[in-house]
Amino acid sequence: MSNLTKVWGQVEMLLADGISLIPVRDKQEGDRAPKTPYNLWKQFQTRRVSKDELWHEMEAKNTSAIAIVCGKISGSLEVIDVDVKYKDGIYGTLSSLLQNNFPALFGKLRIHSTPSGGYHILYRIANAPDKFPGNVKLAGRPATEAELVLNPKSKTYNFLETRGEAGYILAPPSLDYGVHQDYNIPLISWDDRCNLINICRSLNEIIDVKQTVKATKSQSDYYSENPFDDYNHRGDISAVLTEYGWKPHNSHSKHYLYFTRPDKDSGVSGSFHAENRIFWSFTSSTTFDEQKGYKPVDVLLKLKFDGDTRKLYRYLVDNGFGMVKHSVEQTITKQAALANKPLPANFSTEAQDDYVLQVSRLKEDHPYGIFIKYDSDEEKYTVSREAIARVAKELGFRYYDGDLVKIDGFTINRVSERFFQDSLKDYIRDEDPDSYEELCNIYEAFMQKNGKYTAQRLQILDESLILTDDKHTCYKFYINGYQTITADEIVFNDYNTFSSLIWSDKIQHRNFNFGKSGRFLEYLKLAVHDLDQASKVLGYLSHEYKDETTGFIIVLTEQCPDPKQGGGSGKNVFCNLLKLTTTYTSKPGSQAKFDEKFFQSWNRQKIFGISDVPKNFDFLFLKEPATGSFIWKKLFKDEVEVDVKDAPKFIVQTNYSYEISDGGLRRRIIPLEFTNFFTLAGGLDVHFGCHFPNEWNEDDYAGFDTFISESIQVWLRGGNKLHATELTDTGWQKQWEQTYGNATGFILDNWDEWIMEGFITNETFKRRIETYFNENNIQKQYWPSSSKLNLAIAAYGEKHGVGYKKDVPKRFENGVFKSRIFFKGEEPDDSPPF
Repeated sequence: MSNLTKVWGQVEMLLADGISLIPVRDKQEGDRAPKTPYNLWKQFQTRRVSKDELWHEMEAKNTSAIAIVCGKISGSLEVIDVDVKYKDGIYGTLSSLLQNNFPALFGKLRIHSTPSGGYHILYRIANAPDKFPGNVKLAGRPATEAELVLNPKSKTYNFLETRGEAGYILAPPSLDYGVHQDYNIPLISWDDRCNLINICRSLNEIIDVKQTVKATKSQSDYYSENPFDDYNHRGDISAVLTEYGWKPHNSHSKHYLYFTRPDKDSGVSGSFHAENRIFWSFTSSTTFDEQKGYKPVDVLLKLKFDGDTRKLYRYLVDNGFGMVKHSVEQTITKQAALANKPLPANFSTEAQDDYVLQVSRLKEDHPYGIFIKYDSDEEKYTVSREAIARVAKELGFRYYDGDLVKIDGFTINRVSERFFQDSLKDYIRDEDPDSYEELCNIYEAFMQKNGKYTAQRLQILDESLILTDDKHTCYKFYINGYQTITADEIVFNDYNTFSSLIWSDKIQHRNFNFGKSGRFLEYLKLAVHDLDQASKVLGYLSHEYKDETTGFIIVLTEQCPDPKQGGGSGKNVFCNLLKLTTTYTSKPGSQAKFDEKFFQSWNRQKIFGISDVPKNFDFLFLKEPATGSFIWKKLFKDEVEVDVKDAPKFIVQTNYSYEISDGGLRRRIIPLEFTNFFTLAGGLDVHFGCHFPNEWNEDDYAGFDTFISESIQVWLRGGNKLHATELTDTGWQKQWEQTYGNATGFILDNWDEWIMEGFITNETFKRRIETYFNENNIQKQYWPSSSKLNLAIAAYGEKHGVGYKKDVPKRFENGVFKSRIFFKGEEPDDSPPF
């Protein structure tokens, strides 16, 4: 019987089992050692050899040795190679661990023996990944000193490896390979395969230990044994892993503890070696690096403290790890009190008593904790940004739209950066004058560099907590309570159940009382032409809500026909009294420049007044700010875009009138005419004998507040709409004269004659124009255009019930001439008889 015939039964069995086989050398052939494959073997990684083909190749090569090709070609075959020559007793350790942890799995594995005393563990993987694993080193050890002498380049020796894709092993009975555990090659799950691999990896002695925690020099000086080392020696790593979802796996070994990772019910995901006290996670599906080993203190740091070594240190101290030197107890006691952190249990009774006393004093002086803390690592005081933000928050400071604010109870106040910094400095306390001075200097140095940044990093004010007016509701706040005003009712409530925040400038510094009398009501009746319109306007201005549909421009005008004789009518008082119900600011119209600096003096007041605007004031500039957003260039600050809901409402005072050439602006301007009563009376103070409102009595305020709340209700009932009322005759004429300028004097000089005659020829009209403007020394460049004259005549005629047509042919004795005609009632015949 040939040597080939001796192994052929094994060959046929393996081929029948779907194994890809290759012939290998069974003896030394030149420089090629036994067990090495022939060049043709790579093709059998992707196709299985046939029985005849293999017989032919083995016979041709004169070899009786065969090898098993691992990987997908052999039905997803993988082999664990146990090399005992590099680790004596490793198979006994491995088989014991496998039997203890996975007895059913181990009991069905096929195991071959090697001539050197090693073993091959064979199995197939049922649900292997598309990219089948290759040859992987699982466990090894560092080279011994003797091995390094013989081979300095070989620093490590691996005793557990896999043979997978592109790998092969010799098959029994080739070259004295045998069968140790004779079962069919089992088909196991990917999870079972990972469990086998992970048990092997747990025996690795070449572990890159991830050590992130080391005691600082100062900590080493404090302890005879620092807390980190103490925990590494005696910390209960199993309890920590269990607390964070790792489950102990069944194990009877006192040296190797196995764990199943969170979100998994079974299997080996990590191990802890009880002798070298190293934890190793075998999966990338956790927070641990699967290429690293971890000391117990590093496991604790990662799982419980998310990498925060300061918190880890405090935890260890609080749980009794580390032995503190008695000589530093006193120093640590003061530092711990300043940090509001408890002392460890191994401190003396004297230190504990002193600590309690210091903590009590600190809590009394610093109810929200401290922000200047002692850094034991750096051995110096530092300002904690987080702590200073926390203290600032508890003191009520917030950041809001580029400004600093402070919450006091349920009110919000805008404050300066200086006030913010002084308030934090006032919070610093220390009985020792030297310590107090040092803390203040540390604080001042910090604020000098970081004051603005610190302010900007304060907690943002939550706008949802602020009670503000909406489209259908208005709130008015007083010392004794607040009004809720809707179209249906006006309700007054106290602050006992008030749970929102409000801006402090919304609270009027007086009590609300109901009243229907007082000097304000008398003033209003005497000062304005249309009291109902005044009520609607006051309701609109006092309601602190604005959107694109409520962007009206209130214009206060006077009935007095001559602007030079106007003034003193009470317009300015009307505007200033708005401060008694909302926020108001104003700027002189004579100083208004229509550029980015126009709103520079505005500081979020709800009403923006423009007083004493000149005759040529450009109302069109206010159209966009009144109905939409606008760019606000704050003094010494960047430009910001103000949304319409935050933009002010506009009120304009003028002794003149206003000219409207834009249709959209025409719908937005709401005039309110003032009589000349107080102008003739010499002013409000003369008529009433008191200053408005400084010398008002309780009835005056009651009448004002009641009228305002009722006016708001009128405004809300009107659907948040205002409509311009018709101007008085004098008010109309003032607007007409302002709109058409020089044209109006010419028209007034000739109107009566035109009406009496009923017409004027164009030729005569032209001569009259030249005569009028020359006699009045008006340069020709300032003469009105023909179209402007026609518009002015038509407007004046419409106001006075007179029809007007231009360029109408009229027949005279000497011919037909184009004329301007004036008529009342129906238009006359264009061509009357001679």
